Amino acid sequence: MAEAILKLADVQKTYTRKANGQVQKVRAVRHVTFDVPRQHIVALVGESGSGKSTIAKLITGVERADAGAIVFNQKPFGEWRRNMREYRRHVQMVFQDPYAALNPLNTVRYTISRPLANYRALKGSASDREIERILETVHLTPVKEFVDKLPFELSGGQLQRVVTARALASNPQLIVADEPVSMLDVSIRAEILHLLDELRTKQGVSLLYITHDLISARMLADEIVVLYRGTVVEEGNAQEVARNPMHPYTQLLLQSIPNPWAPALEPNVDLSRLDRTSDDGGCVFRARCPHAMKVCETAVPTLKSGAAGQKVACFLHHAPETQEVAAP
Repeated sequence: MAEAILKLADVQKTYTRKANGQVQKVRAVRHVTFDVPRQHIVALVGESGSGKSTIAKLITGVERADAGAIVFNQKPFGEWRRNMREYRRHVQMVFQDPYAALNPLNTVRYTISRPLANYRALKGSASDREIERILETVHLTPVKEFVDKLPFELSGGQLQRVVTARALASNPQLIVADEPVSMLDVSIRAEILHLLDELRTKQGVSLLYITHDLISARMLADEIVVLYRGTVVEEGNAQEVARNPMHPYTQLLLQSIPNPWAPALEPNVDLSRLDRTSDDGGCVFRARCPHAMKVCETAVPTLKSGAAGQKVACFLHHAPETQEVAAP
């Protein structure tokens, strides 16, 4: 395994909100631990509300973790906080909605020129040459046809390429891509996924690819981390996790994807069913799990190596007595 460019260890984040006059706590991220190896693509997979975007905000410094460690380039985030300008040069984000991510009044040239000036002190002809190179990297060619256009003159796929080009302008080592293809037509998604893979192979960039789509994760990523209610329930090689999912939640994610070539499957449980699991301990998935046992109500399963090679947090694969005690 390659050296990790990013490490998350026991990361936690809780939000507070007022509802009906009462203060409620929402545990968005619970004891999350995983690595992003250098020049690898790791997919963080889960449905809406699983905590994926919160983790992206913690990694990029938009939010602060309540507990745990985030380590980038072998330096804890607390040390990077003293120089966030340098951190943001190395860690960039590609947002889900390219329409909202770009200023409608700024041309493509201006959009890319700002990080070139801010992070690399490039201006004038040097900036123009670098803008041309970056636009060629993201396949917005001929460059002269795109460089002076405004966002409304571009398609969704072209806008996402501009957002990616802006992220590349600072010469980042890590890109966090938060659902970068979910708002694009199916015909364009494969092109953007191919572009992200090229950034890894040709530019040496590491990527954290955040998605709800297990199939695109399998196509693009080296490793998959499956997240449910802020908890990592399964992780491992992308091909193995997608072909042989071990956790019931990962299995349900796979069943929920339309596949006309697969034999008809009757889901054991409705994946959209409201989760009424409380925070009083036990497995976070027990209310929706078709295999829930009595032990799942009180004990918290931890990630352990499974028979197929990936790690899974489930008592179906590990007896309770083999589990370490985990904090709820």
